[in-house]
Amino acid sequence: MSFYSRPTKMAVRILTHMAADGMDQLLTVRSIARATQVPEPSAAKILQSLARDGILESRKGPGGGFRIGRSLREILLVHVVRAVEGEDFLSECVGGFQECTGRSECPLHAKWLCVKEQMVDFLGTTTLEDMLHASQHGRQALNGA
Repeated sequence: MSFYSRPTKMAVRILTHMAADGMDQLLTVRSIARATQVPEPSAAKILQSLARDGILESRKGPGGGFRIGRSLREILLVHVVRAVEGEDFLSECVGGFQECTGRSECPLHAKWLCVKEQMVDFLGTTTLEDMLHASQHGRQALNGA
């Protein structure tokens, strides 16, 4: 089960790669797509969303590309999810009901609110720096280091 979409997972993979590859280096859509195994059209769309929200800087033209626009400590996962998913990324009813609000609640509403609050707290306190460290630690564990 996943709490966010495939594009958001790809965005996290892209940002983790960019952070590991060097903060100052401009990377092209093609090089990012190849390195992260994200289809190039998807990578382009994700990169534009992240740049529009100020997470990335972009430079057009020859020698252009994308780079991380802020300190890794300043980029929270909630910023990434909102850039890709939109502001109301956890608003869909997990019970499958059309209308699930405080006035017309599904049977899972109260429990989902608790999970949703924990998820928002997790996303709001986890930085890209945390993700990079976790990614590097995971690679070291896989390689037996």
